[in-house]
Amino acid sequence: MNDCELIQATAADFPSLSRLWGEVFGDGEDFILAFFRGMWHDGCCRAYRTGGDIAAMGCCLDGPTANGYRCSYIYAMATAGVHRGRGLAERIGRALISDAFARGSGIVATLPAEESLNAWYETRLGMVPAFKKGGAGVLFPEHWRRFAAAYCPEHDPNTPGTLLAVAREGVDLKAVSGLGWEYTLD
Repeated sequence: MNDCELIQATAADFPSLSRLWGEVFGDGEDFILAFFRGMWHDGCCRAYRTGGDIAAMGCCLDGPTANGYRCSYIYAMATAGVHRGRGLAERIGRALISDAFARGSGIVATLPAEESLNAWYETRLGMVPAFKKGGAGVLFPEHWRRFAAAYCPEHDPNTPGTLLAVAREGVDLKAVSGLGWEYTLD
């Protein structure tokens, strides 16, 4: 850990973030650039930097509202292969959740890429099943709808059907349990 520094990523980090994103997820430059242009906001990304490169990253996007609660969404959690198993993703996830709550979100949700990752989010970040993938319930700002329509028009049938979430102290997840989260960006 001595060689890694937790940072609040900025636009200056886009090239390094893009390299890691492409390496881990296999997404093309067009998609990644569109994400940075359309979904990125200041304060949404935490990363571990080692030397001049990014070892791990994660984003937490603001925007949706569910039953009156402001929500954020963890997306693009990635760790370079040589840095896995060091707890970087867990520390990034905890920082993202803390940041989102500090910005006023009551709930932070995510849709893991596969069922096998649910246990990691549950045990490491305290997330529990809350929203269903797709359908009505959560209200999204226009930039979410535009991005999803252009880049994620259909849900991936291989991703889980339930989103996990964690709530800020004083917020009861039962108030949103079962609501549809249409734009999961899967």
